[in-house]
Amino acid sequence: MKNYRFGIRSKIVFSVFLGTLLFGALIVFVVFYYLNQTLTRSLVEQGYLLGSNVSEFAAEKLIEEDILVLRKIIEKYRLYPNIEYILIEDFNREIKTDTYNGNVPPELIGKNQYDPTEGKEFGLELLQLSQSVEQIQVYDVLVPIREGLLGFVRVGMRKSYIDDQIKRTILTIGGVILGGMLLAILLALIIITVQITRPIIHLMQAAEKISLGDFNIPIEVRVKNELQDLGVAIDRMRESLRTCIERLKQRSGKQ
Repeated sequence: MKNYRFGIRSKIVFSVFLGTLLFGALIVFVVFYYLNQTLTRSLVEQGYLLGSNVSEFAAEKLIEEDILVLRKIIEKYRLYPNIEYILIEDFNREIKTDTYNGNVPPELIGKNQYDPTEGKEFGLELLQLSQSVEQIQVYDVLVPIREGLLGFVRVGMRKSYIDDQIKRTILTIGGVILGGMLLAILLALIIITVQITRPIIHLMQAAEKISLGDFNIPIEVRVKNELQDLGVAIDRMRESLRTCIERLKQRSGKQ
C-alpha cells in the first residue's frame, strides 16, 4: 500500500481546522465591531450625563465666579476609573477650573469646538494626550452650560476602558473558539478513522488479495455510508471472479 504524504484524513482534518479558524475569526471580528460600537456609545453617554450633572450645579457658581465651589463640584468625580479629567470653561473657552490642578495638557487647549447651530446636545472629539512615555486616548465630551452662554463642561473619558473590556471579552471568546476547534478536530479524526480510513484500508487490502488470486475471504464493510455499497460491489466482483475461475478449472480438468 502506497504511503501518501498527505492522505485523505490529513486533508479533511486540515479542512476542518481551516474552516473552524475562519469561522472563529469572523466571530471575533463581529464581536469586536459590536462591542466597540456599543461600549463607545455607552462611554460617551456616561460622559454626557456626568457633564450635564456638573453643568446644573456649575451654572450659578460660574456666574458668581466661585472657583472654589466649582473645584469641589468636579473633585468628587475625579476618582471614577473611566474618567481622565473634568474641565469647566467660561463662554470664551477659558478654563476656570480643572482636575489637573492647573497643569492642563496643552493638547486640550481650544479643542472640541461646539457649534450650537448644528442642533447637537454636546460636542465630541477623540484626543490623544502625552503623559510621560505613555499615550492616552480620550473621548472629550463637551456639554454646554445654558446652551454655551455661560460656559462648558468637558469630560475626558478614557478609551482604554473600552479597550480593556474588549480585550477581556476577545480573550474569553478566543479561548472558547480554540477549545471548540480542538474538539472539532478530535471528533473529525474519530469520525474519519472509523467511517472512512479503516473501511478504505480494508477495501484496499481485500482488492490486493483479489489481485493475488485469493478469492476465499469475504469482504465486509460495517459502516452505514457509500463505502458499504462499495464493499458490497467489490464482494460481488470477488464472487464472480471466483466462480469464473472455478468454471475455467473445471473445463480444463474435463479436457
